[in-house]
Amino acid sequence: MEDRLGDDVITELERRGHRITRAGEWELGRLSSVGRDPETGLLSAAANPRGAQGYAAGR
Repeated sequence: MEDRLGDDVITELERRGHRITRAGEWELGRLSSVGRDPETGLLSAAANPRGAQGYAAGR
């Protein structure tokens, strides 16, 4: 996670059980993420279009 999101956001995500790896402020480039809710099976996806079109898809 980029540090520019702020200590308060990162600390809260860690408190909620997320494992966080910190990067610099603008270090990660383009990212995509897909997740599935274990209870409902519902998919969620997100893409960061930084510098180009971004896509995220799951099946």
